[in-house]
Amino acid sequence: MEKATNQNRKRVLVVAVIIVLIAILFALLVDIQAVTWQLKAADIRFLIAASIMLLCGLAAYAIRWRALLGNKPGLLFTFHASNMGHAANILIPLRAGEAVRILVMGTEKTVSFTEATTSVVVERLFEQLMRLLTIGAAILVGVGLQLSPSAVIGGIGFLALGFGAIAWLVGNQSFTLAKGSRLLAKLPRVTEEKARIAIADLLENLEGVSKPRHFALILFWSLITWAFFWAFFYLTLLSLGDVFPTQQRVAISLGAMALSPPSAPTQPGIFHASIVVPLAAIGIDAETLTAYAVLLHILEMFWMIGLAIWGLIATGSSLRSLQGLFKSGS
Repeated sequence: MEKATNQNRKRVLVVAVIIVLIAILFALLVDIQAVTWQLKAADIRFLIAASIMLLCGLAAYAIRWRALLGNKPGLLFTFHASNMGHAANILIPLRAGEAVRILVMGTEKTVSFTEATTSVVVERLFEQLMRLLTIGAAILVGVGLQLSPSAVIGGIGFLALGFGAIAWLVGNQSFTLAKGSRLLAKLPRVTEEKARIAIADLLENLEGVSKPRHFALILFWSLITWAFFWAFFYLTLLSLGDVFPTQQRVAISLGAMALSPPSAPTQPGIFHASIVVPLAAIGIDAETLTAYAVLLHILEMFWMIGLAIWGLIATGSSLRSLQGLFKSGS
């Protein structure tokens, strides 16, 4: 346990060093005074509208997650759990938010930890699909991002492999239960009976996604979620004024969202670099991009952390259970 704790500390330290290096590079390469001026000139009306779109996107995100869970948990509880995960991803390195929301959801009486974990895995597949579609849209509009054929084939192959694996597991449930439970039973503290129950929960969750009607429903809510997120990105860019032509604004907002969507928030520095560096490399003004990234992240942090605090207050018993799980894991 102590060794694992030390490894986690080292990883956090590495991420912290990366953030500091990114901040130093920004200070050296970007005109901070120009960025500050653009931030001060931002139109608050567009920022309010952008915030509303972000909140709508987060609500749609929760609706999709609940659909993946068979509509068993309450929508408000699902909304709280997803927001706690988003806030954890912003505040804690190494995608800790995914574990947080799984643990929170696992404390809900109608959902097992296996179901919560499976739903997040499937959700990530749909998120990668949405990223590919958004990158394709950005390229069509003309942002100038280069996407090699091998990258496209690799992305499509990854998605096909993921959905193909789901179809195979559902179509071979008896084999999966028998073989999987024996393999998992070799792990410490795992009995064959517990493994069988966990795999049965997994298959039940996957079976719903494999049905065309349910698949279409999840895809529909994925499109709705990302449509709201794109509106958030576009309106935030509009708040900076007429710094880019209309077509370029659409392309930049699509490209920025594909590079760092609200459904995968991250820490300061890393967030800004993931947007500014790729888009600046194709000739877009770095100072304006930096101001844009700062505004985006401020809004995400304000709303996601604020909503997470609301969630913690509203699900006090779940928070205590989460703390106990973290302590037992460490």
